[in-house]
Amino acid sequence: MAFILRWPAILVLLLLVLASLGAAFAGTIHLAQLPIQLPLTADQEATINSLTWIEVGLWAGAGLFFLIAAVRLIRRTQAFWTWLIGFAFYGGRWAIAQQNESGGLVANLQSIDVNAYRAPAELAANTGGTEAQVGLLGIIVIVGILIFIVDAVDRAYWDKQGA
Repeated sequence: MAFILRWPAILVLLLLVLASLGAAFAGTIHLAQLPIQLPLTADQEATINSLTWIEVGLWAGAGLFFLIAAVRLIRRTQAFWTWLIGFAFYGGRWAIAQQNESGGLVANLQSIDVNAYRAPAELAANTGGTEAQVGLLGIIVIVGILIFIVDAVDRAYWDKQGA
């Protein structure tokens, strides 16, 4: 059973690594004013224009710790704590971005429309919305729960082996 849970969690972690490190790379290019042109949409351009070095660092840290968690899952060692650190970086970057928007973090969380989750196609079309971002954080938490379960199964196996 651990195999069935392990590999989807690894694949989602690798997707998060690509997304986090890609965002950190794009933010670094913009903030360092490097002469590299990236093919970006208008929403992505607006997001990158509002970044700070702290947010870029948090994205890079999240990508790094998600990568470490994926490698630890592949090697069947304990990955939950490295996932938790990566989630803290990712959630911290999200909280800072929400604080910089109008109304702040609390106002943005209070404005979440729960009925938006009943229409996943509309939610996926508006990835910049608070509802979509909270949904992504929820998916990351679900992956963390899977990682916790896989770690518990692995720990039980190693304890039974006497290691």
